[in-house]
Amino acid sequence: MTVNELQQKLQEAYSIKNLNKISLTLINLYKNQQYTILQKIAEIISDFIAIEITAEGKGFSKLIMLYHPDRAKYSINEINRLAEQNNYDGLLEYSHILKLERIEEIANSLNSYEDIDYSPVYDWDLEAEGYSIINDSDKAKNIKNSRPIVYDFYDAVKIRQYGNTDIEFPTYYLEDIDEFELSSSDINDLDGVQYCKHAKTIDLSDNRITDLTPLAGLIYLEELNLSDNRIEIIDVLRFVKNLKRVYLSNNHIEDILPLLKLEKLDYVDLSGNKISKEQINQLIELGVTVDY
Repeated sequence: MTVNELQQKLQEAYSIKNLNKISLTLINLYKNQQYTILQKIAEIISDFIAIEITAEGKGFSKLIMLYHPDRAKYSINEINRLAEQNNYDGLLEYSHILKLERIEEIANSLNSYEDIDYSPVYDWDLEAEGYSIINDSDKAKNIKNSRPIVYDFYDAVKIRQYGNTDIEFPTYYLEDIDEFELSSSDINDLDGVQYCKHAKTIDLSDNRITDLTPLAGLIYLEELNLSDNRIEIIDVLRFVKNLKRVYLSNNHIEDILPLLKLEKLDYVDLSGNKISKEQINQLIELGVTVDY
């Protein structure tokens, strides 16, 4: 298959109609707690991307985010860019969707499938019981198609995943993702990060963050990169008990005593801050490797 042939196939596959079909199928499987079938779907695309759906449904958000209809424009732009560069391998990374041509056969196993109306693309978002919905429609109107100066954590995730913020985005999408890379994303507010309950690695370097309060409940977090921000107070980090590696270079931090409470901490980058040698030595005496 040539680059142009693959490009055409992927353009058709990432149409809003097809993404709508796939996403609604996955949503129905999830709502019916058919996690075994979702795992089989994940196995179908495992040559391209590793996703595991547990017996409790954990991992679903990673799967659905691949095929959200609002990702159509972003994906097609990337496909066209890769095709222009004659980047066949890059196009192959988007080809997992071609493995789901038989998705309707799986969906037909659901009794309620025939009642699905494909027209309202986001009905499943608006009717999701028990979850908070972040609606950016009013914010988008005020933006008037210009990029805002700063984003909160939610905005940054949507920009990174879908290329825009004007989408419905249930908080459960964030709950079982274990890694976030949001460096240089113009973030000044961490609102939304509190829903990343199973995150193990978060990169928030080179942003405009000052308040770390929303990080308090991330009990599984092991690695956190907050370099090149505007942070002065890190008291909340004492509650992130599983932290092993923390990058805090180039901030405005003077007191690092909260880090002494982290029993699993083994590395800290404190360069570019005004921290007393006494406090640094206290960390070193606990066996922590410190760059300063």
